[in-house]
Amino acid sequence: MSQNYTVAEAAEYLRCRPHFLEENLKKLPHQRMGRAISFDESELEAIKDMFRVRPKCAQTSATTAPASLTLASIRPSKQTHKTG
Repeated sequence: MSQNYTVAEAAEYLRCRPHFLEENLKKLPHQRMGRAISFDESELEAIKDMFRVRPKCAQTSATTAPASLTLASIRPSKQTHKTG
């Protein structure tokens, strides 16, 4: 049996503010028993997946990289950093 989390506990689990969950309840998987709102672990994982951000370059496999792109061809930028 999985554990249910209150809005405050779910927010802590997700590292967000309870207000975010409350404002977005219509879009987020959750349980409602009367006025009580709760989330189980599968719903919290689904919420995390909804907001997961993956850079496009991370989604591209090495086989689809341009043939001209090699580790040796990568150079640091010539920008200078100002300090102090």
